[in-house]
Amino acid sequence: MGQRVTVTLPPEITPALRGLPRRDRTFSGRREELSTIAGEWERGPVVTIVGMPGVGKTALAVEAAWRAWKDEGRFPGGVLFFELHSYDNRNRVSTRQALAQSLTALAVPIETVRDDEQALTRLYRSVLAAYAERNRRLLVVVDDTSGEDEAEALLPADDYHAALVTSRRKLVLGGARMVLRPLDTDGAVELVRRELGADDARVDGDRASAERIADLCGHLPLAVRISAALLADFPVRPLAEFAAQLAEAHRRLDTLSRDERTVRAAFDLSYQRLRPDQARLFRLLALNPGPDVSTEAAGRLANAAVDRLLESLARTHLIEAPRWGRWTFHDLVRLYAEERASADTDEELRAAQGRLNSYYLETAADAALHLNDLVRMSNDGPLTRFLTNPGAGIAWLDEEYANLVATAVRAQEEGHDALSVVLPVALSGYLRLRRVLPQWTGLLEGAVSAGQSLGDVELTGIALDLLGLALQEQGRLVEAAVATRQAVKCFRQVDEDFRENVAWSHLGTVLVRQGRYEEAVEILRVAVDRLERQGGRMTSRAHALKDLGDALLRLGRFEEAEEFSREAANCFWQPVGDEISEAEACLCQGSALLALGAPALALIPLHRASEHFRKHENLAGLASTLKVYGRAVWALGHRDRAVDVLREAVECAAEAGDDGLRSEAVDELVSVYTMLGRTEEAARLAPAQGVRALPSPGTPSAAAASDGGRRRRFGWLSRRR
Repeated sequence: MGQRVTVTLPPEITPALRGLPRRDRTFSGRREELSTIAGEWERGPVVTIVGMPGVGKTALAVEAAWRAWKDEGRFPGGVLFFELHSYDNRNRVSTRQALAQSLTALAVPIETVRDDEQALTRLYRSVLAAYAERNRRLLVVVDDTSGEDEAEALLPADDYHAALVTSRRKLVLGGARMVLRPLDTDGAVELVRRELGADDARVDGDRASAERIADLCGHLPLAVRISAALLADFPVRPLAEFAAQLAEAHRRLDTLSRDERTVRAAFDLSYQRLRPDQARLFRLLALNPGPDVSTEAAGRLANAAVDRLLESLARTHLIEAPRWGRWTFHDLVRLYAEERASADTDEELRAAQGRLNSYYLETAADAALHLNDLVRMSNDGPLTRFLTNPGAGIAWLDEEYANLVATAVRAQEEGHDALSVVLPVALSGYLRLRRVLPQWTGLLEGAVSAGQSLGDVELTGIALDLLGLALQEQGRLVEAAVATRQAVKCFRQVDEDFRENVAWSHLGTVLVRQGRYEEAVEILRVAVDRLERQGGRMTSRAHALKDLGDALLRLGRFEEAEEFSREAANCFWQPVGDEISEAEACLCQGSALLALGAPALALIPLHRASEHFRKHENLAGLASTLKVYGRAVWALGHRDRAVDVLREAVECAAEAGDDGLRSEAVDELVSVYTMLGRTEEAARLAPAQGVRALPSPGTPSAAAASDGGRRRRFGWLSRRR
């Protein structure tokens, strides 16, 4: 019964020990993985390769086995190859069948134990032990297994022989485990080239299209091979034309099919093994429009606790966990999940999508509450999540940024007018904080149209007001003024005094940037006073204070400019937490103090401004700050330090690509060199420029006394972003 066995080994390697599949001559890439496998065999007998369907696990295992056996001679006993097809019900080979087939091929009599799996296992391991006694080391390859128990029965019992196991599932077999990823770009393109053959010059003639094909295949080897086979069928077919066909997402899985070989079929084998609850969640995850989804959002989608379900799906490699608590699809698996989702009823899909949209909207509004006064004043619900920890709200928005923007874009494309307005409005404070200008403007333009379609005057006014802000940030001042004035009319129509005051403050900002300082000061003073009565340190009031300080500085009213800029900086510090706006206010405050003849005091806000600009890599803001900082340290008598600071200002302005700002910084540095008698350096720096004396703080030159002079000295105000 297989308990007492005497094994006589054949003098040469039998066909069963030469059972590796034919070596793939088109195999490409995977150098690092092959090296890792060889190294792991030095440390332990078992290496497991796991990964998603079609990622090339079998191809890698076969290549590693050929190299170790034939090229390196590491396994003189030969190779046993078990092809289990565990996910294919039609071709699946059980453990008992695999053992029986291998022993029969090794000429070991098994008639009396053919149906006894335990006996077959003992007999199989006796054969392996006999090979070990004769120093004929074997490599056992177990391909496409679905679980630890199935694989364990075929693995050597000792550490003498080596084993290589592949699976679509995460396995724990006590040895090294490699999670195989899709190919890199070079490996995928090289695979196309090799599949097409040496006589086909299309890859060399159009490398860009070859890379595009690889990208659209998600660098998945199965998809790349099918694409190459389809191209090989028609040697006259341009790569660009095939890439264009693949780019049609709704047809991509249909395109990636050739005879019986399809990407869809490979995914089917894994999907069919899922339990109903796993399959449902897999389909619902495709409704998330962004690149990944959080556990919390997935729970809202499924309307259930999904922690364990997500982990079980990740073990099948149908989804991946790029980091804990985040889950993502491979691009082709996402398309497959979307196809499968069509099996659900429209009612169920709409309900799930509605739950997800509500989650994103409600949490975004809560997270951005302290950044957007328009949202704050309209939120009547309980605020518990981020109220005491605004930083956590910003962190959540950073994490979900791509999902939130994708949700808003999809809502506008599909005509969901209410969500098309309220989500961009809720996100505006955050998008302004992060200076994501193109997305901010685009979303708000769609929000205005959606608000008008709804006939909601108040919502339209909010969207118009925020659109005016976004247009300001892009320097589109005329359009910004038009949008803001329209917002004022909307708020006046519905008697929204607070929002009307906010809009007036934004109009004042436009006037500052248009150089209409007197008008701006008049409007901003009124707005600041009214906003203070309506809410104190609100975001809108902080920006109004900063812009009022800007306008007063331009007008040479330095004491008032210093006062309002200081208050603005304090507002941005707490509770808003907008470091770029705080830096701008600090720069204005420092410039005013310098002009008032207090360079030592000016260095305090200027230092803070430089720290924030440097932290956020805002080179134009940093150059502007350093230019003023250099003047301050010069006024304090630190000549060499002034030179160093102004040199850095010139470098930052140049790196920022701001020629006007660089010219101003160079002018300052030339003046310093001249005052120090270093005329040769001044001439080398700006040989074509006239040299002017560096004016003392608080005593601007005649040119600076004019509006044009103020604009020149404080040119950073119009370029701070």
